[in-house]
Amino acid sequence: MTAVTNVKGVGDVLATALAANGFKTAEAMAKAKPEDLVKVPRIGLARAAVLIAAAKEAIAAKPATAKRTPATRRATTRKPAARKPATRTTTARKTVAAAAAEKRAEEAAKKAAAEKAAAEAAEAKAKKKAKAKAKAEKAAKKRAEMEAAFSKAKDKVKAKSKKDKKSKKNDKKKDAGKKDSKKKDKKKDKKKAKK
Repeated sequence: MTAVTNVKGVGDVLATALAANGFKTAEAMAKAKPEDLVKVPRIGLARAAVLIAAAKEAIAAKPATAKRTPATRRATTRKPAARKPATRTTTARKTVAAAAAEKRAEEAAKKAAAEKAAAEAAEAKAKKKAKAKAKAEKAAKKRAEMEAAFSKAKDKVKAKSKKDKKSKKNDKKKDAGKKDSKKKDKKKDKKKAKK
């Protein structure tokens, strides 16, 4: 088994991220598809293809039959373990297509919200216009009723005025007729008195 750190381009930090995602050996990386490696933080589609090719090279470079015996093993000097910062939860890196799709979705949502707001504004305007129209019609109807009532009252007053004028004329005629008849009666009386 070849260690992941033997793959060209893989350091300690990336090796830890790969191990966390199930790629603990170079063989596992070589068998993986670029889509699988993209799930690892800081690896894009282009870098995934490069890392898979490097893993295949690392496996091919290692002699398969050579086994080391404990006597030939060299003591390796290890670096003192560097203090690792607190592990952060890494979010999956977005691909360009996913980011573009997300942006289009946001724009579509904004457009839909704007259209909804415009529709609500138009509906409110239409309601306001209808309300104003109904109010104007009601006012016109009331005005027509008032004009009709006023006209009727005016006609009634005119009719009464004419009636009063006729009755006054009739009264004058009667009075004049009575005066005439009184005058005639007086003349008759005078004539009778002379005889």
